[in-house]
Amino acid sequence: MVEHFGGSWVFHQLPAGFIISFFGFAWFGWRRWAEAQRAMELEHATNVALSKQLKQNAKIISDLNAARQKAVELDRAKTRFLSHMSHELRTPLNAILGFSELMQQEVFGPLGHEQYDEYTSSIHDSGHHLLELINDLLDLTRIESGDVTPHPETCCLGDLMTDAIQMLKDNAACAAVGLNHVHSSIAETRVNVDRRMMRQILINLLANSIRHTPKGGHINVEAVKLPNGDIGFLVKDTGEGMDERTVRRLERGFAEVENAFRREHHGAGIGLPLSRAIAEAHGGSLRISSKVGVGTEIKVLLPHDCIMHEELERDRLTA
Repeated sequence: MVEHFGGSWVFHQLPAGFIISFFGFAWFGWRRWAEAQRAMELEHATNVALSKQLKQNAKIISDLNAARQKAVELDRAKTRFLSHMSHELRTPLNAILGFSELMQQEVFGPLGHEQYDEYTSSIHDSGHHLLELINDLLDLTRIESGDVTPHPETCCLGDLMTDAIQMLKDNAACAAVGLNHVHSSIAETRVNVDRRMMRQILINLLANSIRHTPKGGHINVEAVKLPNGDIGFLVKDTGEGMDERTVRRLERGFAEVENAFRREHHGAGIGLPLSRAIAEAHGGSLRISSKVGVGTEIKVLLPHDCIMHEELERDRLTA
């Protein structure tokens, strides 16, 4: 027995005290290690979450930059468009005002002189051209703002094409361009669409092709049907064509055809965007395939559900 400050310890009890102390320190150390591990795991999870958030933020910033660039390009396109429109509007207005003033002042003597007949014809043509420009611009604005709803009625594809060709055959003849209706059984299909809007699409596309097809060229119009059931029109010309950059601009929506800005052509260059907007208002689409110096193919496609039910039944029985 060993005396220690008025107490006594048995010698063989000393190792048990050390063992208890060891386990106490071990438990304390394990607790510290477990807390450190949890802190490391929490830090790792936090780092992973921050990394994901940084990637998401980078993508958001990239998307915002792309949207900003697209908005800048769109703004530039609209600025160029408005600049060109100012010229297109001024030209007929100057003719109307100039010739009417000459007639008011009776420069060639009292009204009745044969020279005035030419002036009245120019005034009429200029006014008609001005009205077409304003109507196209208003239609495009209304459709792109979602303000126009098609009023469907039963139409025959072939009749729509015939009407449009009939309206523009004189224009094609004056431009020495062949305008051909390629007949097929698909043209007999009846569809439920807005007749006026569909005719406007065809007139826009044909007028554009006539403007950009050189003398001796030709334009073919035919009805087409895709394997998925979509149906519509194909306008194919042997005109100037467009490069890929111009086609991509048109596919983004509001854009002008660069060739339409040449002063030897008339028109505001909004026929294609307007036609696309009308097709999309019907749930369809407009597809452009073009090559500079070769020509342009434009398909106006409508969803298969616009086909009249009896036409679908006839196709099923035929198949």
